[in-house]
Amino acid sequence: MTLKDLQKNLTFNYAVKYYPEDVSSELIETITIEYFFLQVKGLILKDEIFCPADTAVLLASYALQAKHGDYQKDQINEDVFKKSKLLPERVIKQHNLQTSDWEVNIVSLWLKHRGMDKEDAMLEYLKLVQDLEMYGVCYFNIKNVKGTELLLGVTALGLNIYKVDDRLNPTISFPWSEIKNLKYKGTKFVIRPNDKNSKNFVVITTNEKVSKQILNLGIGNHELYVRRRKPDSPEVAKMKEKANEVRKTKLVIRQKYNSERVAREEAEKRETMYKQQLEDMKIEMERKQTSLLEAERTIRKLQEQLEDLQRSKAELEAQRTELQEMMDRLEQHKHMEAEEKARLEEEIRAKHAEVQRIQDEVARKDEETRRLQEAVDEARRKEEEAQLRQEEEERRREEERRQKEIEEANRTEKELESLSDADNTLPDVKEVNEQLKDQLKTLQDQLNEAKTNEESELERIHRINLLEGRNKYKTLRDIRKGNTSRRVEMFENM
Repeated sequence: MTLKDLQKNLTFNYAVKYYPEDVSSELIETITIEYFFLQVKGLILKDEIFCPADTAVLLASYALQAKHGDYQKDQINEDVFKKSKLLPERVIKQHNLQTSDWEVNIVSLWLKHRGMDKEDAMLEYLKLVQDLEMYGVCYFNIKNVKGTELLLGVTALGLNIYKVDDRLNPTISFPWSEIKNLKYKGTKFVIRPNDKNSKNFVVITTNEKVSKQILNLGIGNHELYVRRRKPDSPEVAKMKEKANEVRKTKLVIRQKYNSERVAREEAEKRETMYKQQLEDMKIEMERKQTSLLEAERTIRKLQEQLEDLQRSKAELEAQRTELQEMMDRLEQHKHMEAEEKARLEEEIRAKHAEVQRIQDEVARKDEETRRLQEAVDEARRKEEEAQLRQEEEERRREEERRQKEIEEANRTEKELESLSDADNTLPDVKEVNEQLKDQLKTLQDQLNEAKTNEESELERIHRINLLEGRNKYKTLRDIRKGNTSRRVEMFENM
């Protein structure tokens, strides 16, 4: 750097040097949490910490919760996704998904964080990243005394040895509690174990500057490792106490807010439900009113038809009687004049035709009355069926409501049972809550289907780890087995 360079505006990027073992207990001040969150998020997005695709989507949802709070559809537009980098480029390129598909998946998880404040969202983000294999590991190219090229990882928990092509799974690990002394001379870095039966072991670095970096990081991480396992100093204890008081106050406020929000949402749901029920009842009443009016019109028409039929039948009977009288009169006057007889016969024929016409009309009206009666019966049957359907629908809704209450009670019970064992020397991988598990499983299936044929070496290793049921802490437990001397020998023979 020259004097000319210094005359220009310079930008300095400061970074956290030492990573905490447990972010939830070691990061006290909100500003510390936020600063560390921003640094780790940058490492995730730049793919400097390997992160599987499904975890990357979940992390993006926490990042949005931390930045924007609860998801509000009317306040969140496309610019939120366009202007913010939410996923590592590798994850996007290796899946055949549209931008809108990623957004839908992120928002669906974002909705699950409703009521979570900024600090908690950042901590949830950090707790997930903390369980990733490359979190907090500073890698250095080294060789053992045989000249085998390896990687040395300096971490908050100790020193790890990696094969060059696998930065996820260390093959040997030395906790800080096993290391007594660190020193270097040039590129020769010497590590002296606490175990008196174990000899010193040597790593060869690329240059003296790297040796100095390893020593500096090693001393700092070792001091912090020891300090964490001692009682807090009065200053730190006071800071933690103050931070806990602030968090308790915030928790009370948040619980109150969430209770009020839930109550408000429940009230809004009930209001919407009641409005819908009222609308359904209104429609049902209108339908019933329409059916009732239609039935009344049909009944009135049927009544009129019956009365008309009765009149027609009475008229038919009268005509038949009159015809019978005419025929009787004709029979009685067999010897009447031919002209009078012909006139009477003509009247009889006319009367007979009139009787036949009335009889046909009575038959037609009788048929129409029968059809009307069938229509009334059909309307009554449909009304009864509609009533049965309505009763069945009400029973179904009641059963759904009861089932939801049972499911809610079971979910609460499950949440109370999902407590991790706090006595482990090494922690367990953080389990996502029950509300997210099913959704993440669906997301994993979708991502597997959309995955391209491209697969990086780290992704291949991660996939094998999943198949074998391995994770960061299980690997560390396995490779720490055996005494220090045996592991030193393993390192030298690699």
